[in-house]
Amino acid sequence: MIQLELSYKTSVIGLRQYLDTTNDWMLQLVNRHEHSKKLHSILKESDHFCQELNVNTETDNLLTPTENARKTKKMAKNAGLKQLESRWQDKPLHGQFATRANIADVDKSATHQWLSSSGLKGETEGFILAAQDQSLFTRNFQANILHNGADPSCRFCDDKIETIDHLVSGCPILAPGEYTNRHNRVGQYLHWKICQRFNIETKTPNWYEHHPDPVTEGDKCTILWDFPIHTDRTIQANRPDIVVKDKQNKTCLLIDMSIPSDRNVSAKVFEKLSKYKDLEIEIQKMWHLKTTTVPVVVGALGIIKKGTQQFLDKIPGNPSLSEIQKIVLNSTAHILRRTLSI
Repeated sequence: MIQLELSYKTSVIGLRQYLDTTNDWMLQLVNRHEHSKKLHSILKESDHFCQELNVNTETDNLLTPTENARKTKKMAKNAGLKQLESRWQDKPLHGQFATRANIADVDKSATHQWLSSSGLKGETEGFILAAQDQSLFTRNFQANILHNGADPSCRFCDDKIETIDHLVSGCPILAPGEYTNRHNRVGQYLHWKICQRFNIETKTPNWYEHHPDPVTEGDKCTILWDFPIHTDRTIQANRPDIVVKDKQNKTCLLIDMSIPSDRNVSAKVFEKLSKYKDLEIEIQKMWHLKTTTVPVVVGALGIIKKGTQQFLDKIPGNPSLSEIQKIVLNSTAHILRRTLSI
């Protein structure tokens, strides 16, 4: 949304720059009149706004007055947006997501792409933004922000503090049902895309109606869904979400998904890669296929780690990262709506 206050400030700064550089004799008279004013002049307001935004208005003689004004307005707008972002991040509660999104290993472009390309309804977008700002009516919000005497403990597990992060990814009572359903919806989409790639007939043309079978056989591949792999050596982590045995290319993909708290995205990626290393080795010995683990990890509120797209590129069918993020955010919104209404 346009920041009305910032828009006014940049317009005043740009207008002052235009009046100072224009060759129009009538506007020069206007400029002289503005200089003679003691109160409420464009000159004084512009100087005040430039100082506030820390903008240096230099005139480029190679540019026209209009181009100079536009250039100055753009500088002022960028400076104002940086100030707003900095103020947002400085807020101990509402700035938590913004601070996480600026960590070095976060893909900022992919993290925020849902705001322009996901196709979510406006109501859901607003709800997710409120969740990112920790502004929903959790018990922690009631106890520590509204100070209404509410018990901040989780209404389900009664063990941890009921924060947004706890409700979307940390409650053991919600894990078997709500979190598993969200996880499986991402899996449905990936399984459906893989079937499309290998021309395996599915019972429905829509991924969200697709229900994967434990074993799906095709001419060129075999797809296992949540299927334990028995090896010569006992391995505890032997059940990836999806296993794709490509008979033609002699490769095997171990695809495992996770939707953790946004602060744990990087840790989850490393955990998945290390968790299935032993299984990779055993499969290569048993099936004589080059085996690779592909972690698919998206934060519950949309954080995406750098390198996630490279992992997705290894999955047959070219699954869309923005579609996966949309599935996660829709499911998270559903979880929050249900839990907060109880």
